Amino acid sequence: MALMAIGILMVMGWANYRFAQLVPGGNDFLARWTGARAWVVEGRSPYDPEVSLNAQRMIYGRPAKLEAGEDLAHFVYPLPAMVFFAPFGLLPYPLARAAWMTLLEIALPATALLSIRLARWRPRMWQTAVLLLFSVAWYHAVRGVIVGQFAILEAALIAGALRAVDRKADLAAGVLLGLSIAKPQMVVLLIPFVLIWAWRARRGRLILSLLGTVAVLVGGALWLQPDWPLRWLQQVVTYPEYTRTGSPVSILGGLLPRGGEYLTWGLTGILLIYLLFEWARAAGREGLVFQWAAAMTLVITNLVVIRTATTHFVVLLPAFVLAFHAWEERWRSAGRLLSNVCLAALLLGPWALFLATVEGNIESPVMYLPVPLAAWVALLWVRWWVEYRTKLPVDEAPISA
Repeated sequence: MALMAIGILMVMGWANYRFAQLVPGGNDFLARWTGARAWVVEGRSPYDPEVSLNAQRMIYGRPAKLEAGEDLAHFVYPLPAMVFFAPFGLLPYPLARAAWMTLLEIALPATALLSIRLARWRPRMWQTAVLLLFSVAWYHAVRGVIVGQFAILEAALIAGALRAVDRKADLAAGVLLGLSIAKPQMVVLLIPFVLIWAWRARRGRLILSLLGTVAVLVGGALWLQPDWPLRWLQQVVTYPEYTRTGSPVSILGGLLPRGGEYLTWGLTGILLIYLLFEWARAAGREGLVFQWAAAMTLVITNLVVIRTATTHFVVLLPAFVLAFHAWEERWRSAGRLLSNVCLAALLLGPWALFLATVEGNIESPVMYLPVPLAAWVALLWVRWWVEYRTKLPVDEAPISA
């Protein structure tokens, strides 16, 4: 079995290496690789403007044109993210990109398997196989792998942390969630929720592990480069100057001819207030109540955060799997059919929408709407099931076939 796994990894790595040679790109990873290489090989700050300029030349063959909305290819990640990027900075770009793509391709099915565990689901073998294939084939995953988006690895970290919480492996949960600060916009709401929940659940070890990991990462980065927070924030502030799309809520607000900004802020406020209500309801409660609230936190994060990307939506897989389990347990064959229809829609729908709306290589803002809204509706649909199932004694709780 180990030899087979090694063989599969070697084939994946070789295929990705050939792809990296024949198909230039991976621009999202390229900007991080350029910063990592400058930091670990050349001893330069990844936030140095000259480092960004080098990345722009690799992408466009010239400096980027800000007026045309071209990517300035800043490193734009907090320096603790070097835990992940630094090793790849030691490799030449095609090899580094191939290795990174392979890592992401492993993280996708791992997230799917963890999602099944989080939902406490026991699907049939063919259902598991279909879900694993879906996890690497749907639009948001494929795009993420091609551009080299860290969000895929972030999703695996988050799913692993939530699974560790479920198993009361608080040390591991805190470390994994602490590492997720590498992409803070994806956990800006999740980390506060976990801290509040852990305090109410008297899981002090989880709190100490999480805060300790963050302290070590941030403190270590400050020791290596004391000015990194200021230089990072300078890049973050300029980020909206060359990014075209905001949150899904802001896209909905933009549909109005007038007053769209008020609608955006209003919807954002309503969703955040609602989320606080769900945090209060779930505080200290374990099992599916915690997992549902964590999934809802991730969904609302992707709806309201100022800047997101469609590649981030891979983190919503646990929300859909939780819904699939609920439907199948409640309606058996009919529920399984509903899950399969939903899975097919998630697989084919975004691809069809992308092909119908893409302009050049630029995604239409409409691509930001269907998946997070569908995840939000699916979670609201099964909220009753989570409460019902939680109230059952352990030996009476129904188990899926």
